[in-house]
Amino acid sequence: MAPKSLKGSSQNSSNQRSISSFFTPKPSQPKPPAPQDASVNMTNTLTIASIHKKSTKRQSEDITSDVENELRNKKRKTDVVAASRFVYSSTPTAARTGAEALDLTEEDEETKEKKMKLHEQFVEKLTRPREDWRRQTTEHEEEEAQDMEEEEEPLPKSRKGKKNSLTPMVQQYLDVKRQNLDKIIVFEVGYKFQFYGEDARVAAKELNIVCIPGVMTYDNDPQGRLASASIPVGRLPVHVKRLVAAGHKVGVVKQLETAALKAVGDNRGGPFVRKLTNVYTQGTYIEDPEAEEDGPGTIICLTETILSNRVHVGMVSVQPTTGYIMYDDFDDEFMRSELETRLLHLTPCEYLIVGSLSDETRKIVKHLSGSSRSGVKARVENVTKSKTMVAESFSHVSSFYASKFQQSENEEPNTARQYTLDQIHQLSEQVTMCLSAMIKHLTEYGLQHVFDLTVNFQNFSTRNHMMLNGNTLNSLEIYHNQTDHGAKGSLFWQLDRTKTRFGKRLLRKWIGRPLLDQASLEARINAVQELKDSGGSRENDRLRRVLKAASKSDLEKILIRIYYKRATRKEVLLLLRTLQAIGNEFAGSSYEGFRSDTVNNAGSSIAQITTCVTEFLDRVRWRSENEEDLYSFFREDFESEAVTDQKCLIAEVEHDLEQHRAEAASKLGRPVNFVTISGIEYLVEVENSKAQLGKVPASWLKVSGTKKSSRFHTPEVVKSIRRRDQYKESLAEACDIAFTRYLEQIGEYYRQFRDCIFGIATLDCLFSLAEIANQPGYCKPDFSTGDPHIEIKQGRHPMVEQLLLDNYVPNDIDIGPSGTTNALLITGPNMGGKSSYVRSMSLICIMAQIGSFVPADSARLSLLDGVYTRMGALDNIMKGESTFMVELGETSQILKQATRRSLVILDELGRGTSTMDGVAIAEAVLQFLIDRGIMTLFITHYQDLAKVALGNKSLKNVHVKFRETDQDNAITFLYQISGGVAHRSYGLHVARLANIPRSIIELAAVKSRELEMKISHRRATNLGKLVTQFLRGESTAVERLLCASTEAG
Repeated sequence: MAPKSLKGSSQNSSNQRSISSFFTPKPSQPKPPAPQDASVNMTNTLTIASIHKKSTKRQSEDITSDVENELRNKKRKTDVVAASRFVYSSTPTAARTGAEALDLTEEDEETKEKKMKLHEQFVEKLTRPREDWRRQTTEHEEEEAQDMEEEEEPLPKSRKGKKNSLTPMVQQYLDVKRQNLDKIIVFEVGYKFQFYGEDARVAAKELNIVCIPGVMTYDNDPQGRLASASIPVGRLPVHVKRLVAAGHKVGVVKQLETAALKAVGDNRGGPFVRKLTNVYTQGTYIEDPEAEEDGPGTIICLTETILSNRVHVGMVSVQPTTGYIMYDDFDDEFMRSELETRLLHLTPCEYLIVGSLSDETRKIVKHLSGSSRSGVKARVENVTKSKTMVAESFSHVSSFYASKFQQSENEEPNTARQYTLDQIHQLSEQVTMCLSAMIKHLTEYGLQHVFDLTVNFQNFSTRNHMMLNGNTLNSLEIYHNQTDHGAKGSLFWQLDRTKTRFGKRLLRKWIGRPLLDQASLEARINAVQELKDSGGSRENDRLRRVLKAASKSDLEKILIRIYYKRATRKEVLLLLRTLQAIGNEFAGSSYEGFRSDTVNNAGSSIAQITTCVTEFLDRVRWRSENEEDLYSFFREDFESEAVTDQKCLIAEVEHDLEQHRAEAASKLGRPVNFVTISGIEYLVEVENSKAQLGKVPASWLKVSGTKKSSRFHTPEVVKSIRRRDQYKESLAEACDIAFTRYLEQIGEYYRQFRDCIFGIATLDCLFSLAEIANQPGYCKPDFSTGDPHIEIKQGRHPMVEQLLLDNYVPNDIDIGPSGTTNALLITGPNMGGKSSYVRSMSLICIMAQIGSFVPADSARLSLLDGVYTRMGALDNIMKGESTFMVELGETSQILKQATRRSLVILDELGRGTSTMDGVAIAEAVLQFLIDRGIMTLFITHYQDLAKVALGNKSLKNVHVKFRETDQDNAITFLYQISGGVAHRSYGLHVARLANIPRSIIELAAVKSRELEMKISHRRATNLGKLVTQFLRGESTAVERLLCASTEAG
């Protein structure tokens, strides 16, 4: 029996032959895949899911192409019957031979008839244009267009060798990339973000993703398809963070229109509208407020003016994640110690250099930018410095702030704004240039609004705090230990008991900038004592609940994100809820407060914000389960007019759909209820029976089905869903505009919110210090006025005590008042504890001026204006400095900066050169410090320096005690400070501890005895000559004889 379709027009016959021949293996091409998928897909009504698959679309296009090719073929090696045989067969194509395909004689008539019926059904479904096919294609043409755009096809060449024009999407990408060659461009395409060209190679390496090979360059006419790599949309924040952490600058290009809006817009024929929406670097990535911090994330701008024998440096630093801004201008000398101090305090992750730098400055910037403890070098960018930059910068900064503070005609003059403008105009030329450059720089990242917050401006060189220079920070391990540069073992590690992240940042500032104002210091340390003594009280427990509530999120970072208008709805609600819960702790008359004004002021700043927080929370549905719900974030009373209008339009469409349900019921002759399956709404479900399916109009679109039922969309439903989707897109846009306005309104109260968060951070730091004060063996330091002095009884090293398994041996110190000892010359064996002793005393002084209790039985101190150290013997190859050069350079800075109220620590000065030169320099420096009354702890192995103490009450010789065993020349360290001089350093004992070969140690002992005998003989000879001169009556012989006798003794 011949199929009906073959009895019709010749066109159908042609269709059959060409379609059948598509499945026939051809000698010149690989065998086609098994026709099982094609037959199944064609014999069953296509579903929406199958149309979404690009592979199905490609397969359909390939079929059409092969059909056209076969129509032009002049000869066929197989006829239609053989091809039909091939189509019917259930045996996989690859397993059949040509003989099997042509062998029809072994088939019985029943099998032939069955297969011909199957063939008839196949051809009928394939060749008859169905209404549902057209409807499905129309419904999803937008999604297919987007998928087509996503696939960047190779650019084919014409016969003459000329390349075809670029696809619209490729051209769009290249236009963006050529304007941003300094960035890795992340390009949104559908449900993925794409990297192309060289960016794809870099992304594949950094993110460990696959890079599809292709062209790496960004020419106007690339030869073939670009190399590419992709990431899912949902993983964008993770991968961007990894790229910026690796030191890259990343630009994110997003689609600004959806398929629904594009279908009704003016851009229906072009690619999706895309724009570079965000640019990120390590210092400007603020999208993750809950991220763990490896450093402050500071960006610093530097410029310098070269003078005769020094340079004048200007700087502005910004911490975008918190909004803090630091500025300074200062003179610096050859060693650039002042610049190094500031860079070590601020630890920038990005440098912006205005103009050229001198070689010395460039070396130290290169050294510090390449020594990041995270293993990633800091970014360094340069800005050209023109001859008129000072005037241009002043004009730019003035106009920037004038536009911010512009007042309306009816607005009264604002004194605070005028004061701010006056403060900005008083900045130095160097600082103004840096400020202008930084504003322009951060504008690219959309963070220029941070400079609106002039309340966050601070001068680094303010004299309210002690200046700890770079050597002190490193030598005393203030922020990082000297072993692996980690936090453990540092003073910050020891004192940090904070609960909140913003409290931790504030404590870091306290530790690096000890107080100089005695009233402020007394207020802080009294607050610590009150919190320590009030443990367990109702007020104390209340404050601890406040800190527990605030520890759930980084409120400081969320607040600045709100000011930048980048916060999410969830973050805003988290901030407002947290502050409301904290404010409720201070509500009510039962709150009695503390004696300390510092604690009470912190609490009052929290209580004052409660009303404002409640007002903002009343506008939103903050008890909603889905906090990121765009459409129902605001309560109805506070919705914008645009949001209400779009909701009304959506409700109107949904009403029309409900009305249409009755029309569908009348056509089917039974009640109809819309169902939702797999997220597809408004489906009409029909039972798979001839009676029911016969009533379904041909215009209805079959979406899905089961064995028992089929599900359809009516044409009216399809149109209504399109309209509703367009209204939803417009509603989402209106909701975003309303939310941005909400963020702006909260940002107007930034200062009040900031004061509240600062109050919480202050309480956190005070509780941290109170917890330290509760440790056994800690005492409250006593500060006194008058002459500078340091008197510590049984002082201990705060970090070594915590890390040491054995008991720490405490020591005393008493230096200071005029007419008494103000310097100690410390000698003793190697590894005897000299350096640990001086470090412990200096750390106790710093802790006391932070406002902390100290590890000692008692501590009476005067306020120090600085602690200066010169310890260790390290060269600095990156800065081009030898060991001795570093040693003398650091000493020179100390001698210039130290005052009578400073504490100076010098460890083995002069060991970087010959013994005679080293002794001479060490003695001269020691005498200089004594003459000026500077409190000094001087460690040395030069016993000859002990003579300086003779007849000089300002210097006292002390040594570290030890016990020597005569039998094996072993020594036992006692780690106690005692009066007198240690005449030997016992370096051979240290060599024995270091497992130097015994033969070498024995030889060194012989050489040491020989050298001592030579020196003793030389001294005896010199002494004999002096006695002879004395007997002859020479005038200078007596004085020289006394000095020689002292050295010999």
